Amino acid sequence: MAARTFAPNQKRDISKRKQFIEQTLRLNHDPFAFATAELELQVQPEDSPFFSYFVQPPTFPPQENLLERLRQANPVFIFGPAGSGKTTLRYALEALCRAVPDGTLVVSYTLGKTEAPVRGETAVWQSLTQALATDLFVQVTEQLHSMGELGPDVVQRLGQFWHGVIPYYGRNLRRHLEQNKANTLTGISPWWTTWKRAAVRYTPLTPKRQSFLQQLLALEEAAPPVEIYHSELFYEGAALAAEIGFTQVYLLVDAVDSSQQQKIHLEERLSQALPAIHALSPPIPLYPKLFLPEYWQDHVNHLATALGWLTPQTLSAIIRWDQPEALHALITNRFRSAGSWIRGFNTIAGQEIADKLDDMMIQTANQSPRRLLQTASLLIDAHVMRQAEESLITAVDWNAMCQMWSYDSPPSPLPLMSSRQTGENR
Repeated sequence: MAARTFAPNQKRDISKRKQFIEQTLRLNHDPFAFATAELELQVQPEDSPFFSYFVQPPTFPPQENLLERLRQANPVFIFGPAGSGKTTLRYALEALCRAVPDGTLVVSYTLGKTEAPVRGETAVWQSLTQALATDLFVQVTEQLHSMGELGPDVVQRLGQFWHGVIPYYGRNLRRHLEQNKANTLTGISPWWTTWKRAAVRYTPLTPKRQSFLQQLLALEEAAPPVEIYHSELFYEGAALAAEIGFTQVYLLVDAVDSSQQQKIHLEERLSQALPAIHALSPPIPLYPKLFLPEYWQDHVNHLATALGWLTPQTLSAIIRWDQPEALHALITNRFRSAGSWIRGFNTIAGQEIADKLDDMMIQTANQSPRRLLQTASLLIDAHVMRQAEESLITAVDWNAMCQMWSYDSPPSPLPLMSSRQTGENR
């Protein structure tokens, strides 16, 4: 996705957009500020509105309650084109499992984002073990009060595992404790962004948590062995999870959007990771939950068949935003999440595009929620450049949005009138 840039004389658009969102439309936040899950999670990370945006994506074959199906103890294979919401769905499943713990350790592994500096199978194990260690630390800390008592020996082994595997673990944990960022409103949940994890539940810094974290910091940070990243270390982490009460591991895997050359590299990484984990036979049931590009479907299905993961209980589906009402629901839910009575852009459309604006946006989206959000965000930018205090979006704004479009994904949106007419109407 190409970055959108503005000329120097357009730098005030940020304040104009804020004026339009908060004063003109009276929304409590901007629900169309970003078009990707990673950026949206950075908005108010201690209490992100991101999870309130979730709309169940339509799939083939159809699923009545997709999240509940994803949460079942079975392999899952979700495929979809770029921008279809695979990562959002993965975050929603992670949040569901962490918010209502049931003995499941959720491990998130993103191909192309957590790449180790070495190559081959060693790199795969390094990335996987870091992901396991990070999620084990976060979820043990979140669930500390509902777990059985952790003896000194267990705390020591957990601490050694985390110090040895998570980069800069002790330094970051000490920084958070010394700065004492926890407070009665946010607790320690905002700390998780340091380890690239979302805050999904309120987690106060109770005396028990304070003592637990101080015990971890008291451990000597020995230099890790040269061959620290190998399958035995992943096995050790899984064994620790089982020992302290986790009953299963969900390995959530997705992939970043990438170039054609990197796609081949990431496919190789996946082909290394899944058979390696399967051959390891972890000491706790492990279920892969994959959220991958649609063009990997045949490859992944062949791989899963060879590993015995395709059973009648396995969920395999493709995300298909081919139902306009699903994209309408996405728009409606965004406004609702911002505390608005507005149920769509038609509500704030000028007379010449009244009752047509939502459909125009959905047609431009081309069955992609990401493109729909890009269209909405850029349309707001175009409008506030003209008149931020005016609530109605007009055909002039639409045509300006078409001229501003700079995203890579074709086709470009179609204007309603010629550039000359647009200029005359301004």
